[in-house]
Amino acid sequence: MTLKPSLSPRQSQTLALTPGVRVALSVLRMNAAELDDMATTEAARNPFLLREPRRMTAQPVDAPNLVLPARAGSFQQSLDHQIGMMALEPGVAALARLLIGELRNDGLLDTPLTELAETWGLPITALEQALDVLQRCEPAGIGARDLRECLSLQLVDAGLSQAAAAETIAHLPLFAAGDWSAIGRRLGLAPQAARERAALLRGLSPRPVEPQTSADAPPVAVPDLVLERLPGGGMRLVPPNTPTIGLRMDEALVARARREGFGADLLTRARAVIDALAQRGQTLARIGEWLLEHQHGFLSHGPQALRPVTRVELAQALNLHPSTIGRAVAGKHILIDGMLWPLSRLFSNAMPSLDGPVSAFTLQQRIATMIGRETAGAPLSDEEIAHRLRAEGVDIARRTVAKYRQGLRIPASASRRRQARLAQAGGHKRWDTHA
Repeated sequence: MTLKPSLSPRQSQTLALTPGVRVALSVLRMNAAELDDMATTEAARNPFLLREPRRMTAQPVDAPNLVLPARAGSFQQSLDHQIGMMALEPGVAALARLLIGELRNDGLLDTPLTELAETWGLPITALEQALDVLQRCEPAGIGARDLRECLSLQLVDAGLSQAAAAETIAHLPLFAAGDWSAIGRRLGLAPQAARERAALLRGLSPRPVEPQTSADAPPVAVPDLVLERLPGGGMRLVPPNTPTIGLRMDEALVARARREGFGADLLTRARAVIDALAQRGQTLARIGEWLLEHQHGFLSHGPQALRPVTRVELAQALNLHPSTIGRAVAGKHILIDGMLWPLSRLFSNAMPSLDGPVSAFTLQQRIATMIGRETAGAPLSDEEIAHRLRAEGVDIARRTVAKYRQGLRIPASASRRRQARLAQAGGHKRWDTHA
């Protein structure tokens, strides 16, 4: 057989995400504190950017159930470095880095890949490949889309096969109950091996990244929107600083670069950063205007007047994709009369009731109040809470009560009963509904 070289044309699809798109998507996801860090870093690295000193409106955190945003420059930078060390095709590496910007502050990915594929105009298979790369990074569980996947990834990292990890997670209730015989039958494990697997489960974390807080000072967060009360009873929601947060172009250096022909890449990056910051500010301002109309009661009277509105409604009203709204809301905070609230608190699905739809947040607070008033030795079950709410006219299922209770980080009734016994025996502090 004779081998002869030949040329033949063919078509192929490649990733072509411009620097401007990458920067815009990343910046929109950042909260105010992360944005400040990013601006400092960009100004230090890029001579075309000048940073003007500014005063940030930092607020001590005193709102209940508030989850602090993680500071930039920690696990995100580590992930970027790990991806850079892998032997990957440039397109896969670029998408994996793009997914880093979509991660929540706890390292989970809450935006469906289907939405990202539609937003970015990319095949779902390319995103799945990039996510697989990201999930091979440390810490174990990074990029998981839910709790089950987070735990499963950690089990695989601990040495289990993917099949064994999936089977283990599927039988978590058996491990919680210590039913070793049933575990042995279902998973084919000897009693000692089952106990070792249970010990492995106890070492897992529900989130791959823990929020970073200072041990010496109360946690501080920076608002992304501030409620201003105007004379005559009016209100407005505005970003706390200018859209470019003190960054501006060095026009003298830009003019010189044009004359002498240097720094083209840095100049493109600088303009992309300025444009992305301006777009982020405009998007937040539009969200603020919409919230003034649709959550006026909450802004005027507090959580008891919170209306059930969703991100989908907001996306439709602003003619934006739901994933764009998801990035714009994630990790952001709103300052209302000295109280700092997660922006996500203002969005929830409606639950039907005799008095009209109520928000999930309102129901969460009602559930927390019920549990806070229960007798220590006779805690309310999820079914009992659902029954009481149905008696008040709220159409709610037991599993929905369980979901809201878990969102409040309140243990199940069996755990609360056990903790009450321990507290009576040893003087331990009882759990707190605002933990």
